[in-house]
Amino acid sequence: MNEAIYPPNSETDISKNLDTSMGEWRSELKELLPTLPQDVTTEFVYDSNIDDMPDSTEDTLHIGVGGSTVTASRIKLTIDPSKINTPGYNKLIKATFFHEHFHIARGYNHQDSKGLSLLDSAIEEGAATKFEMITVGSKPWWGKYQDRETMLDRVNEIKNTVVDEHTDWNKWKFYDPETDRHWILYRVGSFIVDEALTNSGLKIQDLAVMTREEILEKANLA
Repeated sequence: MNEAIYPPNSETDISKNLDTSMGEWRSELKELLPTLPQDVTTEFVYDSNIDDMPDSTEDTLHIGVGGSTVTASRIKLTIDPSKINTPGYNKLIKATFFHEHFHIARGYNHQDSKGLSLLDSAIEEGAATKFEMITVGSKPWWGKYQDRETMLDRVNEIKNTVVDEHTDWNKWKFYDPETDRHWILYRVGSFIVDEALTNSGLKIQDLAVMTREEILEKANLA
């Protein structure tokens, strides 16, 4: 059974609307991702500051909805309940819902992700980002990247960076104040996945059952 967990004292109208939407989304995902487990729990967190971003030159950045894949069968979505009725906000929730379910279909989650390299993480986040973009039509900032030459340099940069107990994952995944770069791993991963799809003719959902090594091979970045 797919369960939804809401904060205490959550407004009934909000939870009912989300329950209805998630039922429709799960039907779509079942067609796209047959490897999804039957039971996935969705936990909602309410945060009115979800749009806040660190100071940077990209001052138009907004997140809107936050998501994480906690375990192999549990995701967490952070939303601003005051925006539920704002045009387009439901689409942002759907995109994040799809993003996290793609992680689950691939067997990627926070609990089991220890020991991964930056390149491993980039491919996982890039694949989930492209999945939401292609299937939901979202346009996240973290799915946009620079020219091919620049991105090949970024690929080499993360390939040559050793992960240890001192690695600042927030710097690589979200924002590096030293270089004023956002979403480095997401953008590198989106580039790799785009290259893999272009070269292979595969659909994004086909990547749900491929290894990271196979995706990288399809990208043919050498």
